[in-house]
Amino acid sequence: MTIEQLVALKGGKYADNGATVTGTNSTNYRFLCVNDDVIFTALTDTDDNNVLTEWGIAGKTITAGMVLAPASGKPFKTVTVASGSVLLIKL
Repeated sequence: MTIEQLVALKGGKYADNGATVTGTNSTNYRFLCVNDDVIFTALTDTDDNNVLTEWGIAGKTITAGMVLAPASGKPFKTVTVASGSVLLIKL
C-alpha cells in the first residue's frame, strides 16, 4: 500500500501542480507532508492566518519530506500548490 492510499483511507487529500484544496474545521487537515518539492501560492488556516507569512516561506521551495502545520494549531483552510505535491493529513 502506498502512502497516498494510506492518507486517502484516513480522509486525507493529495494535491499537486495547480491544485487548490479548501478545508474546514470538519475536514480537519492539521498538517501536510511535502511529497515532491513544492511552492505554495496560498496557505491559510481556518482563522485566515497566512501560514506562508507565519513561517517565512512565501515564494520559497519547500523540499520533499518537510512537515508543515499552522502555528495557530487550527486546520488548514486554503492550500494552493503552484508546483510539486503535498499530502494533507487529517486527524
